[in-house]
Amino acid sequence: MESLIGTDPKIVFAFWLGVAVAAMTLLMLVVIIVMRQVVLHRERVHARAVAFWSTILVAEPGFETGPVPPLPNRDLSGFLQVWNEVHEPLHGATTAHLGRVAREVGLEQRLYRHLGHGGFHAQLVAIIALGHIQNSESFHRVEHFIDDKNPIVSLCAARALMQIDPKRAVSKFVPQIVRRGDWSQGSVASILHEVGADQVTRELSEATLQANAQIAPRLIRFLASVSPEAAAPIIRNTLLSSKDERLISTCLQVMTHRDDLDCVRPLLAHPRWHVRMQAAVTLGRLGVPGDEQRLIAILSDEQWWVRYRAAQALRNLSFISVDDMLRIQQAQADGYARDIIRHVLAEQTMGVAA
Repeated sequence: MESLIGTDPKIVFAFWLGVAVAAMTLLMLVVIIVMRQVVLHRERVHARAVAFWSTILVAEPGFETGPVPPLPNRDLSGFLQVWNEVHEPLHGATTAHLGRVAREVGLEQRLYRHLGHGGFHAQLVAIIALGHIQNSESFHRVEHFIDDKNPIVSLCAARALMQIDPKRAVSKFVPQIVRRGDWSQGSVASILHEVGADQVTRELSEATLQANAQIAPRLIRFLASVSPEAAAPIIRNTLLSSKDERLISTCLQVMTHRDDLDCVRPLLAHPRWHVRMQAAVTLGRLGVPGDEQRLIAILSDEQWWVRYRAAQALRNLSFISVDDMLRIQQAQADGYARDIIRHVLAEQTMGVAA
């Protein structure tokens, strides 16, 4: 230090600045090491809890009546991971054994604390777990999360409510389907299938009938997936009366009733090519003898995709063989028609998926 006495102040400042930077670097290194050790410790505790509670929750037949050990707070995250995982294959149901374990460890009260004071992940796990418990008393605690701005939280809350009390929850769930454009359609469809058509068909049908042209296609897909019978009259009326091309295309994609093909056939002459294309696909999926002539007529359509889907539709008809396709090809005077049949048959030979 004595060597710094009388030295230029700038050099002294630089020296002490270097000391400070070195000290801060060392401190940061110590903090990182400590934090890493804390994370590793938590991971080890979590892994031990998962292993331990897996043996309790996934009980072998005949061992479900053994004593349930207490659930320490440090094991809660591992317990909840196992709890939620073992319920997923049950598709919204639970078992007497799992219900007994939940009661004996006081799971609900712990989950309520997570809902009120936990972070995002803790709240999400708690909502999912409460849905699996299926206690009607927890309905009002989960209910307000269905309005959460985060689509993941609101979807998990919707599923939990439908598990807890589907009759009560459906009147809250269906309006959210209409309102929430940020919800994953796959997740919504999964919830609807999980709870069953009996619980959701009436509400979903009413919402579909009242929806505007922007929302109706999404609702028709959901309704057709859970109840084709309930969707059929709505699809039929839409095809007969609607001018909205997107809505018409959606109805053509999801319709399943051959009795309604009279609503489809006129659409082969629709002014918009993508409607003609989808009508051809629908006839290929549901068509009956005689419809092949309608498809042959549009093999010369000005749009390549219409010709392509018409040729594919012909090939998809159960009563049209490869030999029939070749005879149809030879009978065409239009070069486009002959070429598109050749193209589709070549794809089939090469194993190209439609």
